[in-house]
Amino acid sequence: LPVEGLLNPELAHRFDDFTEKNSAYTLSPATIAVNLDKDFEPLHPKQLRRVVLGPFYSAGITENNSTVSEVLAKVRKPENAWLLTWTIQEVYSKAEKPGRKGLFSSEKATQEFFIDTDDLEAARQGVSSYEKHALIPHEAYQALYAAGEAQKIFSGYKVHILSKGQVISDV
Repeated sequence: LPVEGLLNPELAHRFDDFTEKNSAYTLSPATIAVNLDKDFEPLHPKQLRRVVLGPFYSAGITENNSTVSEVLAKVRKPENAWLLTWTIQEVYSKAEKPGRKGLFSSEKATQEFFIDTDDLEAARQGVSSYEKHALIPHEAYQALYAAGEAQKIFSGYKVHILSKGQVISDV
């Protein structure tokens, strides 16, 4: 971690150890944020974001979703027969519990992270919020749209279409 423009070896080594222990996908962002708050006393993380790539669908290669695979197989150019999805997960602090110093013991200040329990998917992921995205070539999107599958497949996603080297968002 850079400190005043220089790499702080003590923090860098501790952070390397932290990432080894806390980089598993099975750990929720809330768990990682709480561990970061506990393990690094001078840091008080207010927000943590994680990008989860996938799944990636490609005609003739993947068979995760039969509907998507069937439609992608109909795309004329094989180089345009793919779909990439990703999720941006975010957890943020709603408050800071102040630290206490006493004669015999003390507690450091800790963050209280918000988990949106009104949204079952956010609660399942252990996040305050999340965004689902999809990137797809124009020809593949047209094939899904023509098959009447685009609305069903992209429900809840922010769709980004790749057309002539440009990305068109919010379709």
